[in-house]
Amino acid sequence: MFVLISTLISVAILVGIYHLADKRAKQHARKYRLLILLRDVTCLLRRHRAVTHHAFQNQQPLDDEIAAINQELNSTLHQLVETSRFENKPMYRVLQIKIEKLLKQWQEHSLARNQLEHGKLIRHTLFLMDEVTIAWLAVVQRNDLYDEYQMNWQTVMDNLETLTQLRISIQDIHTPGGVMRIKNYASVMIRKLNQLAVITPLSIAAPIPTKSIHTLNEYIDGRGQALSEEDLYNITSEFSLAIFNSYEQILSDIVETIYRPLPALRLA
Repeated sequence: MFVLISTLISVAILVGIYHLADKRAKQHARKYRLLILLRDVTCLLRRHRAVTHHAFQNQQPLDDEIAAINQELNSTLHQLVETSRFENKPMYRVLQIKIEKLLKQWQEHSLARNQLEHGKLIRHTLFLMDEVTIAWLAVVQRNDLYDEYQMNWQTVMDNLETLTQLRISIQDIHTPGGVMRIKNYASVMIRKLNQLAVITPLSIAAPIPTKSIHTLNEYIDGRGQALSEEDLYNITSEFSLAIFNSYEQILSDIVETIYRPLPALRLA
């Protein structure tokens, strides 16, 4: 009888360990999948912003390209909602509703408003990525990675906030006060990018952002040629990509440490 009881207890312990391990594996897989899908949504929003901006600026419809991005966004958002846990589905549905609204109404906005609305949704998506990452680090109890990630995350957010202010100011380029504001925000932007370069030097020190930083420095000092509204939008788009690539590197390093490497971005 004693042997039977011991055997049953051992079996129960093994079943419990297996169940816990299986539950933990499913948690990891779900969080990994959520980050991949949210990253894809961010890339698609950036593509949609670029294409619709081009349509505004050059008065070209680009209907086929926009329709293809819309379809991919809707499909990815559907997968995102389906992948999330029941208690988290509402916050992903909110993102889905907001993006669907933008896809339908972007033509009613001004060029500057189009940039602003896309920027809001990109930040919204990044905040959801942050939530998933923080929850994951809590599960694996990696306080060292949590502290490092939080510090790096704040630097990324500071850069995005400054970039938003710079983009908003561009619409006032035709006024003396507007030019002064642009130069002030541009100066802050360069300082923030230099701080980010300490964390992810390869993203900021790449040829394109480096050239744009140099061009913007000359603009601030009045040494270079005057920049047009479109020139400034192009520069901020390059900075946006550099900031996103920095966060991508930060996130990839974290996820690879606690689980497995993130796949290469499939979206340009």
